[in-house]
Formats: sequence, C-alpha cells, structure tokens
Amino acid sequence: MYKHEIIEYSKDVPIRVSIQRMENTTRHWHGSIEIYLVLSGDITVILESETFHLIEDDILLINSNQLHEIHCNDNVVAVLQIKHSYFKQWINDSTFFEVNSSIFHNKSRFLELKRSIAKLIYLNYNNTDCDDLLCISHSYQLLHELVKNFKCNDTKLTGNKSKNLKRLKGIIEYLNDNYTENITLNTVAEREYLSASYLSHFFEKNMGVSFFNFLTGIRMNHAVNDLLNTNLTIEQIAANNGFANSRYFVSCFKKEYGILPKQYQKEHRKETDINVVKAQKISDYLLIEQHDFLNKLGEYLESGNTFKKEKTDSSFYNIINVNVSNLKCSLLHTFKTFTGVGRAKDMLMQKVQYELITLQKEIGFQYIKFHGILDDSMMLYNEDKSGNPYLTFTYVDEVLDFLLSIGFKPLIQLSFMPKLLAKNPESTIFYNPVILSEPNNYNKWVYYITELTKHFIKRYGLSEVRTWLFSFWNVPFKTYVFAFETNEIAYELYRITRNCVKECDPHLLFGTPSYGSINFASSEFYDFLDYCKANNCYPDFYNIHCYPVKTSTTKDLATLGESYRDSENDKIILSDDPDYMAHTIDCYKKKMTGYPKLPTYITEWASTSSHRDWLNDTCYRSSYIIKNILENYDSMDSFCNWCISDTLEELPLSNEEFHGELGLFTLSGIKKPAYYAFTFLNKLLDTLIDKGNGYFITTNQKGDYAIILYNYSHISPLYAQGVLFNVTFLERYNAIVDANSMEADLVLTQIENGDYILTEQIVNRDYGSAFDEWVRMGALPLTSEEEINTLKGRSMPKINKMNIQISNNLLNYYADLKPHEIRLVTIKKQLW
Repeated sequence: MYKHEIIEYSKDVPIRVSIQRMENTTRHWHGSIEIYLVLSGDITVILESETFHLIEDDILLINSNQLHEIHCNDNVVAVLQIKHSYFKQWINDSTFFEVNSSIFHNKSRFLELKRSIAKLIYLNYNNTDCDDLLCISHSYQLLHELVKNFKCNDTKLTGNKSKNLKRLKGIIEYLNDNYTENITLNTVAEREYLSASYLSHFFEKNMGVSFFNFLTGIRMNHAVNDLLNTNLTIEQIAANNGFANSRYFVSCFKKEYGILPKQYQKEHRKETDINVVKAQKISDYLLIEQHDFLNKLGEYLESGNTFKKEKTDSSFYNIINVNVSNLKCSLLHTFKTFTGVGRAKDMLMQKVQYELITLQKEIGFQYIKFHGILDDSMMLYNEDKSGNPYLTFTYVDEVLDFLLSIGFKPLIQLSFMPKLLAKNPESTIFYNPVILSEPNNYNKWVYYITELTKHFIKRYGLSEVRTWLFSFWNVPFKTYVFAFETNEIAYELYRITRNCVKECDPHLLFGTPSYGSINFASSEFYDFLDYCKANNCYPDFYNIHCYPVKTSTTKDLATLGESYRDSENDKIILSDDPDYMAHTIDCYKKKMTGYPKLPTYITEWASTSSHRDWLNDTCYRSSYIIKNILENYDSMDSFCNWCISDTLEELPLSNEEFHGELGLFTLSGIKKPAYYAFTFLNKLLDTLIDKGNGYFITTNQKGDYAIILYNYSHISPLYAQGVLFNVTFLERYNAIVDANSMEADLVLTQIENGDYILTEQIVNRDYGSAFDEWVRMGALPLTSEEEINTLKGRSMPKINKMNIQISNNLLNYYADLKPHEIRLVTIKKQLW
C-alpha cells in the first residue's frame, strides 16, 4: 500500500521551498517534483527499488509520481517542491530528470541547481515586495537547467506500477478540480471505465484511505481556509466546498478537529495574520539555526557570481515641491547635544584624543558620555594597609582637563566597581573586563562618591560642575547584561549614589541610570521611576538607549562576521522595522505622560549593538544615521550615536582595519561614511522649511538654504535574524534588500531671484566611503603611513560647485541618488 501526499501551493507561485529536519517516512508518492539538498548530516532515500545515501552537499530529485521513502537521523535539508502541472508546456507525465549527486564523481555539474535553490530560499525568507515575481522567474530558470542538462528518457516507471500511479494521479486531479461538485464513487468509476466496487478497492489499497474519506479531506482543507480567511457563514462554507449541508459539515469538522467550526475559527483566526505568518516562518528556521544552514546556502552563491536581485538599474522617483516661504519651525539641533566614547581610560590615548579634537573642530558637541570612570583602569580607588580608602585623581584629572580644553562637558557616569571595593570581583564583562558587583562596604562607596564629587567642585569650580551631568551605572536592571543580582540592589545603589552627589551640592544634575530600549512598553523603567518618587530621589533627567535589537544579555556584545560563526549562542537579533527609532520614541513618550516632564537624553544609539557588524563600516550606517536623525529631528533632547572610535576593548582588537566596530573612525583614524553623516547634519541651518521621505530642507531666512537628501534601504529579514547567507567580508551590501536608486526632482518655489552658488557634497559607495575605496585598492592590509594617508585622501566626499541664476522665483534641482547615498546641497545667495 502506497500513500499519496497532497502538496498545496500558494495561488500564484508554483514552487515551495523550506528548510527542515527530515524524518523517517513510509513509501509514498505525489504529483510534484521534489528536490532534496542536504545542508547537514545525511539521509537515505529509497527510490522505487534503489537505495541512495546522501551526505552533506548532495542533491537528489524525485520525479512526479515516483515512489520513495526516507530514512534518516540528525540532518538539515533544503526541500524544493515544484508544481508539475504549472509547467505542462515544457514537461509532461513522461518527463524524467536524473539528478542524483551521490552517484556522480563530478559534483560541479549540480552547482547551478544548488545556486537556483539558494536564490529561491533567499527570496522566500526575505519576504520583500514583488518577490513572488522573482520566485516565478527563478523557477523557470531552475526548470531550464533541469530540461537542458538533466532530462532523460523515463525508464524507471514501467508496467502495472506506472499504470496504477498514473490512474491514481488522474483521479486525484479530478477530485481536486471538482470537489465543490456532487461527486460520487459511481461518477468517477464511469470516467475510469471501472466498476464502483473495483474502484473503491483499488483506491483504498493504493492510497491507504477510502475514496470518500479522501474526498472529504480535500473539501475540509478548503473549508478550513475559508473559515480562517473569509467572513462566510458556516452554511455558505459548507455549500461552497461540496458538503451536502451545514449539519454534515459540522459533524465532519468536529470528528476531525474535536471542536465546532466557530470555536476553531475564534481560536485560530488571529494566527493567520500575515505578520504572524512571516514571523513564524522566521522562527521555524531559527529552531535549527545551529547548523548554519543558510550560510551554507550562501556558499553556493559565492562559488559563482554573487547573487544580486535583478533590480540594480531600477529606481523610484521622488518629486519634491516646496514653497520656501512656508516656514515650519526653528531647529535646536539636539543631535549635537551628545557624543560618546567607550571608556574614560580611552581618552588618555593620543589617537583617541586626536579623533575627539577633530570631531569638535568639524562638528562640535556639547556633552560626552563614557563608561568606567570608577573602575581600576583609572587607578582612582585604593586602600591602605588598614583597609582605609584613599583616591588618586591623576588620570581622572587628565581626562577631564582634556575634555574641557576642547569644549566638552562630561556626563559623569559613575561606573564600574573597583576590585578592592567589589563584593563579587569575579562578576565581570568584556574582553578587557570591568566588574559588575555591588560594593562590599557601602560606607566606603559613600566615601568614594562623595570625595570624588568634592574633588570635581574644588578643581573645576561649582559653577562649572553645575553644568555637568551625573548618572549611575549602565543599564543596571535585571533584564540587562550589566545588572546587579536584583533590581532592589540597583535601586538602592542609585539612591545612595545620587544622594552623595546631591549632598555636595543640591543643584548638581543627576539622572537615571541609562536604560535600554528593548521594550519600553514593559514596566521595568517605570517601576524604577515609581521607586524614585516614593523614596524622594527623583532624577533630574532621563537617560535612555535606542539600539534596534530584540535580544539582551551577552547577545548585545555578539559579532557579525568572521568570528560570528564561533558564537552561535550569542547572536544579536535586530529589528526588521526600518522605523524602529520613531516607534520606540513614540512608545516611550506615551508611557511617560504620567511622569514629570524632564529632559530625555538618548545617550547611546546605533544601527546595531554588535561590535563586529560589517555594515558599521559602510554607507548603510551613514544613511541609517541621516534617516533616523532627520525623521526624528529634535524629538528628544539628544541623540548620542555610539560611538566615536573603533578603539574599544569590549572584544579583542582586530587586525582588520574594517572589522565592523561601532566607531566613526577606524583604528588608524580613517573617517568612515558615518562620520560624514554628522558633518552633513552640522551644516543644516536654523529654520525648517519642509521634510519628508528622503529630504530635509532648512534656511537661515537670509536667502541661504541647506538641504540633505538621502536614499535609505533597510537590512534583509535574514540579516536581522543574524544569518549572513551570501554576505561576505567584501560583499557586505548583500545584507540589504530592495536597494534601488532614488531620482529626486526638487522644485523650490518663491525663492528670491538672484545669483547663488550651489554646492553638492556626496557620500556613497563611490565617494566618501573608506571601506569601498579600500576594496577598490585591492582589499589588502594597510602596511604604511603612506597607504593610510592615501586611503584617507581618496575617501573624501565628492564636492561639486556651480553658479546658478534664479530669475523666475523657482529652482529645479535633480539628483539621482545611489543606494544608501547621502547628499548635502547648500545654496548660498551672492551679495554683490
């Protein structure tokens, strides 16, 4: 007895792809063509009377109506199923393909098939607009490869077995096409020129189920689909799907599912929401991600021409009509309130100091955030032989003297714990570790904080220190990696630390501990604020982070890239929401309506929390910065991009210049595209005229204009899940989907007539991107100052200048922006 498998396809796409762990199956058949590509482990397939053992990288095709069974243990297999009837113009029931790499020595002949499967899976899991069309296109490409190179005469199915399977196939196709009609055993028997009793026996023997149960199953599948996806009544669903009446349908349904149709509909209807379906698709493959299967598929693409979706020449058209006399609001430029550097100790390094000097000269920020002023790297805390604490301010003074000399004011984040004062000195984090313990002696902690604050006032003056900001620790709450053992410890330490500072001077500004943005809808942050209300220690400002991540714990320190595959348990899951920052800010503001209105500083944000995300070095990061700051301009009191320098010690330093660290400068001090995002923002003027998708227009109301255009595309859902697929060290932009050009046609009306100088500054993959220029230079290590300086010089934004004359109060400016391009356009009126 052989079982027949029904494979259902979506309405428009004649192909199904999946990643799955194969399990043992009994002998069965189906009308579809099925291809197995083994990504991990091994499987044994019995085709008709032959047995084949497939190992990793093997591929095998099962023809339409071919009997087969599977035996296997631990494995991961890419499964591709092709709707045979969809391609009937090119293949028929006698078409037979011979695809079985386990019996061929030359494996290279199967590479194009593997590449096609990899492309189809990439499209399937990324779920972008119009990908169904691309799936159909690649289905034809795969079929062409099969017909051209693997088609052979069908010698495998002969005799009565072949005849029986073909008869069953015809019957099943008839039932699938006519299930809504009043089908009886007699009508089908007459079509097949058989007696009803013989057909009944023949069908049940070969299908393992009675004729009427099989037909009812088909009807039930369609009825359930209507139940979940339409508003039809039970009576209409029964009538539309071939059931004699609604009572019979309800009886069959309860027998199959154990509950009534209405109850089933109520419990399952929400699950059919498209977003849930997509999320489930992602979570399904995450269950087996330890096999690194999607990255394995990416290797098939790397072995030939890198797969790029066929849309590189397409673009979307953005028509922007703006009356420059319609002014919207004044701008505060709060993106310049804060910047950040890793640890206090880093600012003792000459190269970090040079980067900070450059940053202040070319942009100019007000405050700077850093960690670790209290930890042992600053050699601040010590105890004498009797255990009495004393402080040595040498390094702290050097850091603060330097910062004040170049125009910074510090956010003094009071972290982390020195070893001598730590209750649990083994509780550490980072490659160059810091201690996350509570103090072993709270009186000594009070002394530490109080004496340090008094020293600040004595050395720098009370009026100066009152302009600084103070806070305690970095996300010390239980759901985060920097947490203490309990939230109660964090609450109490915050209260004690705040009161120490306030007792030195009540006008010193003390804010909340920094809080991450994984879930501002949860009560954690607000529970802390309620504690502050109840204990008379309410902060002077709110201090939050905004990383687009869905994970916490040590995953915040994970990597993407060469060492990523060695840290499978620490994958960062990024948000696939391109407007994550806007949605987070909106959620935060709604939840804060019942709390005192105070400044809210975003003191850390970036496109990822990963220190080894290769996109950090690319134009993706610069366009991400521009998009998010412009679309949320001045909506918060600061936007502190984390961080300035690649000189960070959370992970071991890399030998690669472009290793995906978070900084605006590489280890050799080379400016990344992200740096130029801030130089562009710094040239915006003080009054907003208009903003929208891809543009931001400002003026000084004296006849000058500064405009930023940007073309942002978001990362693929696969990359967001931490799957590299076809992303490689050099082919980093494969992490992006729908990266099209943008044609911007900007028309400014009511502009004053006269002579102007128009200046363009452009950053894209051709200009202003040190990583892309380094790839064009050969992608080899930089071994001399000459090479480093050459790359610096070749990685500047492109600048175009032109004289223009306006005589009809109208300026028309056209720009074709490449994917992830940012462009600053300044228009300066000439005064003669």
